[in-house]
Amino acid sequence: MKKPIYLIFAAAILLVAIIIGYQFVALPQEPVEKEDQVDPVNNVPEELEPFTFTHYYHFVGRPIRPWGEDETSKYIAEKFNVHIEFTAAETDPATELSIKVASGDLPDSIMIPRGEDKLRLVDLGLLNPLGPLMEAHDNLEDNVLPTALDRISVDGVLYGIPHYPRKRASGGGFTWIYNRRLFEDAGSPNLNTLEDLYNFAKTVRDKLPYNREGLSVTPVQFVATPNAWQVARAFYRSFGGMLDGLWYTVLNGNYTFIFRDPIFKEAVMEANRWWRERLFSETQFTDTPDMILERIVAGRTALLFYNMALEEMNRFRTLLMESFPDDSYEITAFPYPPARGLDIGDIYGDHQVSVGGAVTVITEDAQNPQKIFDFWSWFLTREANIMHMFGPQGHLWETLNEDGFPILKRPMIQVTAEERTRLGLWSWADPAQSDHLDSVKFAVNNMQPPEKREWVTTNQELILTPTLLFTDEFVGVFEAIDPKSTEEINRTRIMEYINANFPLVIMASTAEEAERIFNDILAFADQNGMTDIEEIKNQKYQENVRLGGTVFDR
Repeated sequence: MKKPIYLIFAAAILLVAIIIGYQFVALPQEPVEKEDQVDPVNNVPEELEPFTFTHYYHFVGRPIRPWGEDETSKYIAEKFNVHIEFTAAETDPATELSIKVASGDLPDSIMIPRGEDKLRLVDLGLLNPLGPLMEAHDNLEDNVLPTALDRISVDGVLYGIPHYPRKRASGGGFTWIYNRRLFEDAGSPNLNTLEDLYNFAKTVRDKLPYNREGLSVTPVQFVATPNAWQVARAFYRSFGGMLDGLWYTVLNGNYTFIFRDPIFKEAVMEANRWWRERLFSETQFTDTPDMILERIVAGRTALLFYNMALEEMNRFRTLLMESFPDDSYEITAFPYPPARGLDIGDIYGDHQVSVGGAVTVITEDAQNPQKIFDFWSWFLTREANIMHMFGPQGHLWETLNEDGFPILKRPMIQVTAEERTRLGLWSWADPAQSDHLDSVKFAVNNMQPPEKREWVTTNQELILTPTLLFTDEFVGVFEAIDPKSTEEINRTRIMEYINANFPLVIMASTAEEAERIFNDILAFADQNGMTDIEEIKNQKYQENVRLGGTVFDR
């Protein structure tokens, strides 16, 4: 029986296809460009198999948000075809991580500080080196300085994607803030020096003990600081001091325990004077952040040393203005107004580093480390950072301008809290890239009419950014102490002693008592090996200075 002609024709086509396919596989081919393999704009594969991985926050109190429900995470989930199962430390991160290691039940990726616990995972061989994974695309190299990648490497091997890396200083948060109505009721005095702030606080104490609603007023309020470190930070910088981390400075070119600096002692004695003159809140060192926020939003604080950027999270200024439309909070002309006759040029602002804060590491338990790396490193791109702040296209914005910045449909100050939650704004910026965040939000803010611009963003660009310093001279100094060493045991003991006793210096009833407790802290530190700790830290500090120089000349 003859076969139907259409079957013969189909067989012929199949034979030709097989021959062509064989030749395509067997013959040498030209390399395929990356642009043909991936989305040329986003630098991620166009088609991905469904993928699930686990991610652990090595931090207590990190909120776990449902993945894929808000618009931003929903868009990212669809873009990568990925589902993430999040967990976080509940009480003691170090102990919880040890249990995971011992049980062989590590998550696929971990957000973790660069210090002891991360180094322990490296020593145990439990982390994937990122070098081989970086060959697929340039997201890391394009958005992180090469020197930053070198600095966070361990023995020349990179294990972590940095959180909030940067190539320049910008943004900022901590500054002195004043209540506008109390300021006006006090006669709108100058607030350009620390002495000006002191005089304003005294006026409030003596003449404005209650606000216009009859509520008692605190002349001076600090952000929550149980160990009084934020008090030290504010006064010491205004006295011309340089502060790194907890309780260290640069003195005569060396990394030094801060209690050795006569300027620090002078600044602390001034803070004690403010306390003795009843300018501080009596419960300053026991107040929780929520207690302080309650006082702030009721207009009961004349002067605040606070993280201005918290307005984007707790809306402290917005809530005040909703209750009292004629009131607000404004920041002083200088984040650290100079004291004792110093010029503003003598004051060191806060410093920022290229390496950011924590890192995201990928464990050896991960089934597909390449996909996880591609996912998290994409979070450093400009596109991802636009989404972190403004959500995906089609909600708050439709198009980008010629410089690649989103054109908002309406100013951000008109976006409600409910909309921000629904869109997932700022919910997934771990990791993120600081330069993109700041440059994009500054540009978008400047597209708005002056009266519609965001308070935080405007102040960051115009007032805080010019005061910031950019240096990597302190990177790795904290980690220089071997976590298993005697020096680390001593360092922990000293820190616990300071945390318990430094607030007592500020709260001392006399200057003599304050000085005695201050001197006791220094003596305790020296009796417990502080000199050896300084020597180790200073060695790492000097290495950094040889590599990249210093911005401090004390």
